Amino acid sequence: MPKIAAPNPALANLEPRRRCILEAAYDVLMEHGYTGASTLEIATRARVSKRELYAEFGNKSGILQALIAATSARMRLPLATAEIHDRDGLADALVAYGTMALTELTSPHVIAINRLAAAEAGRSSELGGILEKNGREPNRKALIDLMAKAQAAGVLGRGEPDVMAGQFFSLLLGDLLLRLMLGVRSRPPPNEIKKRARSATEAVLALHAADISAAGSRRRP
Repeated sequence: MPKIAAPNPALANLEPRRRCILEAAYDVLMEHGYTGASTLEIATRARVSKRELYAEFGNKSGILQALIAATSARMRLPLATAEIHDRDGLADALVAYGTMALTELTSPHVIAINRLAAAEAGRSSELGGILEKNGREPNRKALIDLMAKAQAAGVLGRGEPDVMAGQFFSLLLGDLLLRLMLGVRSRPPPNEIKKRARSATEAVLALHAADISAAGSRRRP
């Protein structure tokens, strides 16, 4: 599997030794797969001892968990400071999150890791499980929490926050990630990513608008 030489922006702000190990791990994964990747080769490429590697991450699974968690955490940055007091605030938060999430999910590094997980699924589900636990689930939970917060503020109407979060992701992604993994389309440019984020936001807000009474006050769900 070809190596992607461009640096992973999700690792840019990490401590240098930690970043070096994760970048080396990514390269080894791309060349040998998860089952074929050895901690010795990762340590050798990162120019650290195996003892240092184990002290930092515990084992090979810990290295991959950290690699995926770095991207996952970057995706959630727009939600960390989101203040939901009205519809405009929720819309701004969803557009910002959708833009960041789609930018990260369509990066060559993330697509390559997902391709690897799919390729190895028949032999081992460990890589897929790590992607689910450290990548998808934290972002899903953060978006569910945002929807619940918006409901509590009277900005969204009745409905299950987890369903709303799922609808947002479905509208945001469509079949884009599948097509990228299959190599049948190129990565969308920033303007298309933002447009998708806005369209998904508008659709979800229209589906789950808060009820307005005849007097003009917002009914809380």
